[in-house]
Amino acid sequence: MRFAVLADTHIGRSIPLAIAEHRREAFSRALTRAVDLCVERGVDYVFIGGDLFERRTLRPHLVQFVHDELYRLARMNEELHGIKAKILVVRGNHDGRPQSDTLDYIKHPLADYLHVFGDTPESAVYRDARLHVVGLNYYDQAEKSFDVLAAPGFKDAEGLRVLLLHHFIGGYNDVPPYSECLTLDRLSEVSPDYVFSGHYHRRCPPKRLPSGGWVLTPGSLEMYDFAESPDKGFYFVEAGGGEPRFEWVPLEPMHVMRQVKVTTDRRRPPKWFMDRIRETIEAFAQELNGAGKKGYIRVVVEGRLSEGFPSDVTTREAEAIMEREPALLWVDVETMRLDMPPMAARPERTNGDVAEYFSDLGEFSTDVRDMHRRVRDALDNEASEQTGLLTPTSRTPFVAEWVERFEARRFREAQP
Repeated sequence: MRFAVLADTHIGRSIPLAIAEHRREAFSRALTRAVDLCVERGVDYVFIGGDLFERRTLRPHLVQFVHDELYRLARMNEELHGIKAKILVVRGNHDGRPQSDTLDYIKHPLADYLHVFGDTPESAVYRDARLHVVGLNYYDQAEKSFDVLAAPGFKDAEGLRVLLLHHFIGGYNDVPPYSECLTLDRLSEVSPDYVFSGHYHRRCPPKRLPSGGWVLTPGSLEMYDFAESPDKGFYFVEAGGGEPRFEWVPLEPMHVMRQVKVTTDRRRPPKWFMDRIRETIEAFAQELNGAGKKGYIRVVVEGRLSEGFPSDVTTREAEAIMEREPALLWVDVETMRLDMPPMAARPERTNGDVAEYFSDLGEFSTDVRDMHRRVRDALDNEASEQTGLLTPTSRTPFVAEWVERFEARRFREAQP
């Protein structure tokens, strides 16, 4: 038997919005290429480990596209290889929830090649003469859903035991902090021959479970975010009759998607950062032209300014490069991590009477003047050297007192 194992196709993803159509095209193209290769090689089963779609609300033509591609896979597979392939799909977190499931869009009474797993112990199981598959959709509580659906689902199982799920796997994936996951030991409790998982966008090599079976995460078909590796694709698995054979099938991303950091340990003027940004973007454009590809880049700027403000690090030059370089589809420069120079944010003293500016508030204007004077004095003595602002500890008493003073007054509009 030959399995195709893929996940996280995210059809319809349109982030960043500035290049939404390019992104949608890239994810659709990746699915088409995966279907092409499945048809070319011939498969008995296709396992899709969740996040087939990007969101619950989709453009109709994208739903039709997915339906047509899955149907093409089944039809051409039978025509070319005489194999009636079965496509098995679990719901990912992007596909919706039990009461609002995007996968409902692709179900059809006549689509006997497709099996979408449900949310009850009965509908979470697929059986045929060769396989016993339990599909575990995405749930906020991974452990509980495993106990309720997966564990009893393998009772009296015959044939190869396969668990298809959309969750992180502890001890196999690099699980983000505080994220729900299932461990290798937990998965081994149901003694599966194979565990195929989605949700983790990075490819992981096959790994033996403590119980003797295999776990496999193919990652996403396309680059989902700038921080991801371009190592994308899916697996073919030759199963049955001895040790399985795993074959990685790479898919080249449609565009080059890059995140680059511009940083320094020293304080620098805005021009220094702008020069480095320009050099980074120009080098990326040359790389694209040399490869004959298009792409997008995000430049993350970190460091400390010796003068000026983060807003002085403008994107004018970046935009000019993008205009003259057709291969650059999008450029983003992020300056949120720039620190201002010492004292840069501290307010200048004013010789005017603050109360005069708030004279319409009557007697309350004197409260405003008093608070302004005290906050100004605190800034002079206690402001952070990095930001020029009061620390939360110093600021909190002023906020509490201001609220108390304000709430103690009653303001009425003057009667005509």
